[in-house]
Amino acid sequence: MSLAVPFTVVGSATLLSRVTGFVRDVLVAALLGTGGVAEAYVAAFLLPNLVRRMMSEGGLHAAIVPRIARLEQQDGPAAARDFAEDALALLSVLAILLVLVAEIFMEPLMRFLAHGLSEDPDLFAQAVLFGRIAFPFVSFTLLLALYAALLNSVERYAVAALVPVMLNLLLIGVMATLLLATDISQKRAGLVLVITILLAGLIQLALLAMAVTRTGFRAIPRFKAFRRGFRSGEARMALWLAFPGMAVAGSGHLHLLIAAQFASLRPHGLPTLYFADRLFQLPLGFAASAIGVVLLPRIARALQAGDEKGLDVARAESFRFAVLLVLPAAAGLFLLADPMISVLFQRGAFTQADALATAANLRGLALALPAFVLAKILLPEFLAEERMRMPLLAIGVACALNALAVMLLGPRQNPLAPVLGVAIGAWSYAVILYLLARHRLRLGLRALRDLTAATTATAGMALAIRLIQPYAEPFLKAEFGLAIKSATLSGLILAGVAVHLALARMLGILDFRLLRSERTS
Repeated sequence: MSLAVPFTVVGSATLLSRVTGFVRDVLVAALLGTGGVAEAYVAAFLLPNLVRRMMSEGGLHAAIVPRIARLEQQDGPAAARDFAEDALALLSVLAILLVLVAEIFMEPLMRFLAHGLSEDPDLFAQAVLFGRIAFPFVSFTLLLALYAALLNSVERYAVAALVPVMLNLLLIGVMATLLLATDISQKRAGLVLVITILLAGLIQLALLAMAVTRTGFRAIPRFKAFRRGFRSGEARMALWLAFPGMAVAGSGHLHLLIAAQFASLRPHGLPTLYFADRLFQLPLGFAASAIGVVLLPRIARALQAGDEKGLDVARAESFRFAVLLVLPAAAGLFLLADPMISVLFQRGAFTQADALATAANLRGLALALPAFVLAKILLPEFLAEERMRMPLLAIGVACALNALAVMLLGPRQNPLAPVLGVAIGAWSYAVILYLLARHRLRLGLRALRDLTAATTATAGMALAIRLIQPYAEPFLKAEFGLAIKSATLSGLILAGVAVHLALARMLGILDFRLLRSERTS
C-alpha cells in the first residue's frame, strides 16, 4: 500500500486537531491577552503539553509498535495482545505515581519550568495552582498514547488522530460562552479553562478506549495483568524504552521547552512564544505527526521481514511528502507572519504590540520547521531497531547548543533569542542524525530531484506572494473589519498555494493518483 493515503489521513486528522486547537487559542488570546493570568495558564500547561506533543508524534508509539510487530511475527497475535495488556497495567500504575509526585513537588517543578515567574509571588502562586489542577492531564495523555499506539499497530490511524478534536471543541464552546454570555474576571476564566481541559481529557480517554476494544486489545487490564506486567520482561523493557523514545520522537518540543524557560525572563515572553508556537504547530503537526506515526510501523515490518525494497520505498515517499509540504509552509509562515498574527489574534486583550512580538517569534520558529521534519524522516529506523543511544546523544548535544546560543544572544535583552536558539538546536539535531544514518540511507537521485522540484516550487510561491502582498496590505490595516482582513489574508495564502501546487504538478513532484488509488481505515 502506498504511504500517501495514510500520511494524508493522519496528517489531515492531526491538522484538524491543530486547527480547532488554534481556534481555541485565538479565543484564549482574546480572553486572557498576554498578562499575568495568561502567563500562569501557559506555564501550567508547559509540561502537560510537552508530554502530549511528544506522545502525538510517536513517543510511546516508538516503544510499543515495533515490539507488537515482532511478537506477532514470532509468537502470534495472542502474545501481542498479552504484551499490550501488561504494558497498559504497568503504565496505569506509573501514571498514578507520576501525578502524585508532581502534585507534591509542583512548586519546585514550576520554578524549573518557568523560573522567571517566581519573581512575582502572586503570579507564581497562581501558576502553581493552575499546574496542580492541570497535571493529571499528563496521566490521561500517557494512556491515550498507548491506546493510539495499539490502534496504529493495526494501521487504524484516523480514530486516534481525530479524538483530540473533542478537547478543542469543548474548550471553544466554554470560551465562547465566557466571552459572549458572562462578565468574568481573567483569573476566574483561567481557572474555568484549566478545569475544562481536565474534563475533556476524561472524555478523550473513554472514546479511545472504546475504539481499542473493537480491535481485540483490552482497554482495561485485568487484575492478573498487573501481576504479570511486573514480571513481564517485554512490558518492562517497552516502557523503559518509552522514555528515551519520548525524548527522541519529541525532541523538537524539548527545544521549545528550553525556549519557554528563557522567554519567561521577559514580561509577556511566555504568551507571545506560546501563541506563535500554536500557529507553527499547524504545518508541523500535519507533517511531523503523520511521518512519525505512519512511517514507524511500515519500517518496523520491513525490517522484521528483511524487505530492503520496502524500506527504500517508505523512505522515498516520506521524503517527498515532507519536502512538498514543509518548504512552502516554512516560507509562508516567514513571509506572512505579521498579517497572520494580526488577523488571527489581535482583538480583545491582545494588543498590536503583542501581535508584533508574536509575529517576530513566528518568523524565528519558521526557520526551524524543515529541520524538525527532516529529523522525523531519519528517526524511524533507529526507533524500529530500538537503537536509542545515538539519537539521545544527538538530542543532548543539540539542546546544549540551543541553550548556549540563547545565552550568547542574551535572552533578557534580545526577545528573539529563545526562538533563534530553537532553530539552531533543531538544525544541529537534524544534521547530527543525518551524519549517523547516512551510511544506511538510499534516497538517491529521486530524492535530489524531489528536493530540487520542491525548492523551485517554493521559490515560485514566495515570489508570487511578494508580488501580490503590496496590493493586499491596504486591506489588512486596522481600520478594516475582520471579514475584509480575513478574506484578504485567505486570498493571499490561496494564491501562494495555487502557484505552489501548479509548479509542483508541472515539475512532477505532486501526483494526485496516489490519493485516489488507495484507501485506509
